[in-house]
Amino acid sequence: MIQQKYFKDLRQMPVQSAPCRTCPFAGKEPIPLEPERYAQYLMPLVNGISQHLCHSADDKKVCRGGRDIQLRLLYCKGAISEPTDEAFNKAITQQLFPHELETESEQ
Repeated sequence: MIQQKYFKDLRQMPVQSAPCRTCPFAGKEPIPLEPERYAQYLMPLVNGISQHLCHSADDKKVCRGGRDIQLRLLYCKGAISEPTDEAFNKAITQQLFPHELETESEQ
C-alpha cells in the first residue's frame, strides 16, 4: 500500500519545476512499474484526491509529471480555467479558502 502524506494547504507545497529523469509519468528514463503499481500512483491524481510526491526530491515536493497529468484532467473537466499551477491554486482558494478572496476584495 502507498503511504499517504497530508498537507493543510496544497498552495504552499513546492512543486518540481520539471519532471525528474526517472519520473514514472514523464521522465526521459521512467522508473519501470508494473501496470497495477502505475495505476496505484495514477488513480489518486485522476480522482483529484491527492498529489504524487517526487521521489527525487525526497518526497518534499510535488511531482511535476504527476501534477501535469492532474492539471490536464482538471482542465478537461472544467474544474480549472487553464492547465497551470496558478489556476490550480486559484481553484483551491475558491473552494477551500473563500474568506481569502473576501479579504483581497476589501483591500
